[in-house]
Amino acid sequence: MALGAISHVDTPTNRKFAEAALPLNWYEVAKLLHENAHILHNAPQGTVSYGSGENWMTTRTSNRPVFLLAAFALENLIKAFLIYENPQYVEGGRLSKKLLNAHSLSSLQKQCKKIPAPKRTRHVFETLEVGVNSWARYPCSTSVERESQERAVTPEFWAAYSEVFNLYSERLETLLSKKWKGPYGETFRASFTKGA
Repeated sequence: MALGAISHVDTPTNRKFAEAALPLNWYEVAKLLHENAHILHNAPQGTVSYGSGENWMTTRTSNRPVFLLAAFALENLIKAFLIYENPQYVEGGRLSKKLLNAHSLSSLQKQCKKIPAPKRTRHVFETLEVGVNSWARYPCSTSVERESQERAVTPEFWAAYSEVFNLYSERLETLLSKKWKGPYGETFRASFTKGA
C-alpha cells in the first residue's frame, strides 16, 4: 500500500472514528452553529460604517460572524447528507478528501442526491460561499479577482437561509429516523424530539 493511502480495514479504531463522524454528529454541529448564528443575528448590535468620499457602507457588527456561522452550519448539514449517502467517506480512520477543504457550498450541494429542492435553494449556498471564501473570513478578499464587497445579512437573506436550514434539517431527520447503512455496513437509526 502506498504511503498515505487510506486503508478501509475494519479495525476497532477505524470504527470508533467512523462512529464519531456519523451524519448525526455533523448534524448536531450544524444545529449548534445555526442556533448560535440565530442568537447573534437577533441580539442587539452596534453598527460599523466605513468608506471614503461618497461611498459609505454601514453594517451590523455581527454581520461577518453571522454570515460565517450560517455558512459553516449549512456546510456541516450538507456534509451530513454526503456521509449519509456515502458512508465510505468516513471509513479508514480519516475523512475523505471529498469532504475536506471544500468550502464551495454549491459544489457540495450539487453532490447530494437526497436534499430537498436543490435548484430552488442553490442561491443561498452560492451567496454564502462567496463570503466564506473571502470577505467574511478575512478582512479583505483573497485576491483581486475575488469579490471583496461585504454583503449584509438582510432580513430577506436571513429568511431564505433559515428556510433552507429548516427544510434540509427536516429531510435529514426523516432520513436518519429510518434504518440506514453507515460505515462498514453497520445499520443505524436515530430519533428526534422537538423542543418546547
